Amino acid sequence: MKSSLNTRQSLRFLVKTPLLLWGCIAVWVGLASIAIGSEIGLVHPNSNSAEFGPALAVGERTSVDANGIDVDAGGSGDESARIRTLSDLEQFESPFKKSLAFHVLLSNANEKQILTLYKESNDLPADARLSVQKLILQRLAQFDPKVAIEQIELQSESDRFQMIDSVFREWSAESLDEAVAFATTLEDGDRTAALAGILAQRNRLPEVERRRIARQLGNERYAVNLIMQEKLSGPIENPEETWNGLVGEIEGDPGQFWMLATVARDWVDKSGLRVLDQVSDSISDLQTRQLVLGSVLQQAAKANPEGAFEYALKFDDGRSGFRSLTSGVVNTWVASDPRSALIAASRVDKPGMRRSLEEAVVTKWASLKPRDVLSDLETLPEHVHNTATRTAISSLVQSDPTEAAKFVASITGATRVSAASSLVASWTQQESYQDALDWVLREPSVSDLKPLLLPDVLSFLVHVDPQLAMKTALEQPLVQDHPGLEASVIAYLAYKDFDEALEFFPHVRDGTTKTAAYGSVGRILIQSGEISEAIKLAQQLPSSSKGDYFQSLLRTWTESDPTGLLNSIEQLPTAEIKSKAAFALTALNQWNDNLSVEQVERAKEYLSREDSEKLKNGEYSSIRNW
Repeated sequence: MKSSLNTRQSLRFLVKTPLLLWGCIAVWVGLASIAIGSEIGLVHPNSNSAEFGPALAVGERTSVDANGIDVDAGGSGDESARIRTLSDLEQFESPFKKSLAFHVLLSNANEKQILTLYKESNDLPADARLSVQKLILQRLAQFDPKVAIEQIELQSESDRFQMIDSVFREWSAESLDEAVAFATTLEDGDRTAALAGILAQRNRLPEVERRRIARQLGNERYAVNLIMQEKLSGPIENPEETWNGLVGEIEGDPGQFWMLATVARDWVDKSGLRVLDQVSDSISDLQTRQLVLGSVLQQAAKANPEGAFEYALKFDDGRSGFRSLTSGVVNTWVASDPRSALIAASRVDKPGMRRSLEEAVVTKWASLKPRDVLSDLETLPEHVHNTATRTAISSLVQSDPTEAAKFVASITGATRVSAASSLVASWTQQESYQDALDWVLREPSVSDLKPLLLPDVLSFLVHVDPQLAMKTALEQPLVQDHPGLEASVIAYLAYKDFDEALEFFPHVRDGTTKTAAYGSVGRILIQSGEISEAIKLAQQLPSSSKGDYFQSLLRTWTESDPTGLLNSIEQLPTAEIKSKAAFALTALNQWNDNLSVEQVERAKEYLSREDSEKLKNGEYSSIRNW
């Protein structure tokens, strides 16, 4: 097992070490005794050995007799091991020598040996396997590219594209016509991979020829995009001319919008925002137009935010998609001048868009400079105070949680609750549960907010320390007509660890709290289809609480298993709760239609006179509170 691990680790170098050119390898192999001397020794191909007859060593001098037979098989030195398999590479410390040995091994292997190497490479870890196999397949393609393609059939879909690409690079280098002819027989995805390899290898062919090959393989668009990418890789001398030639070719392909955006940005840089009218008018595809304009306007906003903003507003026609143009501009603008961005947003005529842009400005501003926003909060429009406070507190917690806590403790007024909730949420998101708990329990300035904040803290804490969550909940006094917090802890925990939630039952305080705790567990049992267990659970409650317990289950039960509820209705403890079950079944069935007419009539037999009247009058609101 250790040897296997070492083998996998040794082959990782193939991912990180630059691969040596096959042409150079051929020279090294052919002229080993002259060019490399003692660094590489090759056993004669006819030598008798194991399956990989032609063995080699890196860092060892090899002696052969007149018949080409190795007479110094023993060798000497730390690097005298002979390389026949991938596992033999583990003895080389030098990444260069490992890479050299691997390439020489491949260059001397015959087709059968290469197939064996490929099979061995399947055991490599994923990060090394693909790079190694691509090279092995390219070598195999020199013998028989069709056999190389056959090996890929067994590989995962995620690796197929790159493997086929590699094989067709090699194949097209040797025989372009044969490679193209065979590629036409492949399925769509594989054919595109073959086309990618062919065009990458034969990139010096004239543009018309590359497009012809792509058209023959049913994907001229691929060649068009590739050629356009090549043209955009250097300076764009005449953006307008380039744009006119490009837009007709690719504007119907939103996935390539970046090419249009690249040219449009250069054009705007040279000629100003006025050319955007021409840019916009020449793109008929709505999605492509939005993507291109969005990219160009965000770039333009760095140098001319006012102009970019005014231009973006021209495209607001009530469609939310185009409003992202103005949002993108103000987000860029905020980085340099947030006040001006906010003033511009507040002057927008359309109320809905104005409010949305103002929110966008303060959100970005508060995330970038939370202290500035918090100190100047009163100078901002009142309707953005909550957004500004929440975002600024969340951002400040990342860098200075102590300062954030002090600020929240000092707040008075309408944003106080929002700020405190944001602080607690930010702490819990950073998994600083103890900090959040200590602050909520001990900070005097928020003692009146503890009933609001503590449940949020416990909902996160229960997943990392359920014992502390339960202990904290039990320490809190009961509020009349409200269940204790331990009921919430059990509800949270029941979804994570059902058995552990049950272990806490003996600690739950009696009355409303116990009924609520049992109800949360009962609902999970109902959702899991464990009806009998949910019914048995009620036996642990006093008779006075059983009705409330079953009523708390009815909505969940009706929605998840109405037939099961109808079949179990006789097991419910009282006529009143049976009536409530029948009411829920018949009322909700008007929307979900899960019961047959016969089943509905059967359910109605359990209705009390009062519930029957409610059903006739359409008084369904009470179900929401169950």
